[in-house]
Amino acid sequence: MKIALAFVAGVALTLGAVFVLTGSVVAPPVEKSRNLQASYDQFVQTLADAGDFVEGHKWYGTEREQAEAYRHIMRILISSLEERGLMDPHFPYFRIIRPRTKSGMDNSDQRYLAAALDGGSEYRVWGTRGSSRRLDFVLYEDVVQGRTLATLSTNELVVDEDGRFEVVVSPDEHAGNWLRSESVPLKLLVRQIHSDWENERPGEVHIDRMGKPLVVAPEMNAEIMAARLDAVADDFATRVRHWPEFSRTRIALAPANWLTPAQDTGAMGGLPGRLMVGGHFDLEEGEALIIKSYPSNAVYQAIQLGHHWWESLDYADRQTSLTADQARLSSDGAYYHVIARQDPGVANWLDTEGFQRGVIFMRFDGMQPAVIPDGEEPTATKVSFDQVRDHLPDDEPTIAPEQRAAEIAVRRRHVQERFGN
Repeated sequence: MKIALAFVAGVALTLGAVFVLTGSVVAPPVEKSRNLQASYDQFVQTLADAGDFVEGHKWYGTEREQAEAYRHIMRILISSLEERGLMDPHFPYFRIIRPRTKSGMDNSDQRYLAAALDGGSEYRVWGTRGSSRRLDFVLYEDVVQGRTLATLSTNELVVDEDGRFEVVVSPDEHAGNWLRSESVPLKLLVRQIHSDWENERPGEVHIDRMGKPLVVAPEMNAEIMAARLDAVADDFATRVRHWPEFSRTRIALAPANWLTPAQDTGAMGGLPGRLMVGGHFDLEEGEALIIKSYPSNAVYQAIQLGHHWWESLDYADRQTSLTADQARLSSDGAYYHVIARQDPGVANWLDTEGFQRGVIFMRFDGMQPAVIPDGEEPTATKVSFDQVRDHLPDDEPTIAPEQRAAEIAVRRRHVQERFGN
């Protein structure tokens, strides 16, 4: 019994650390050649190496997982090309992390904006608040799973009466909204979280470099392009390996169909007041997993599914995530989320999208205090699909296919509006 308890405690501690403390997976080194043709050849080689990597990976199992492996490659490639090949930290624009470029177990409810910055420069971030549930700013060291350097959360953000704001990113202190930077490569990540998909809309967020006169951007030449190709190859080779390995060496250590205790990511360098619960499912045909949780004082509470290549499942055209605003609260005061391949006809179905195995993430943001009361911790129970309703309150309503289709239409419309597609 002591051994079993020690194993569970060890798993919980391990998964508690994965949210913010895991280091990068080492990829083959990229030679900084500064030779245009050599850099391009090396970039092309990283694509071939990525294919070899996924084909030999633990998650390259079913046909569904194999197909997703190559979509993982394409998404990381587009992202690396945008951020490393086509962006300049001295003349920054925000890159929107959208469904076709998502990675790193993106939150289904968020609109992420990312910009690579120069640690020696000063920046002004400006825009309008919008009506999203949260608008948070986090400054990282620009490496995979880099250090958190500074945060500015929703409740700290100063916004004027017209909903406008300015945030300064600099080494020297500024009055008002300010993120302290360091003289290292930086990445600024802006999170706009949406809980009520029918009514919440993102604001506008923009960025400019300050402190130096704006000059004409340098003309492209062979040396600059070679350096960018090197950076793309390095970023792509690292990230395409990091996330599935993250899942294999961290999340998959825990028992399947089990949830970790809630972890306070603010205490580990993340946003303050955020709790996260994680786990992974492995369900045979004819099985389902029921996640039971309770309402909280969180400003934002949600659950989502992902696959082991470490990306969210399709949250626009399928119901693979639910916020507290979207989910149905049962008559006994609890939420019952049913993870299954088939639609069980209950409101809080989470579609596995045909995956037998995948990832579960639960987020509780803005909790004061950041503690789930005893007896209300989320739990997971594996059941036969045919017996799902035996584990729900007797008055749980049935959701007809037409109602499900209407809910999916709302999801699709919101996602298009969120990302401007």
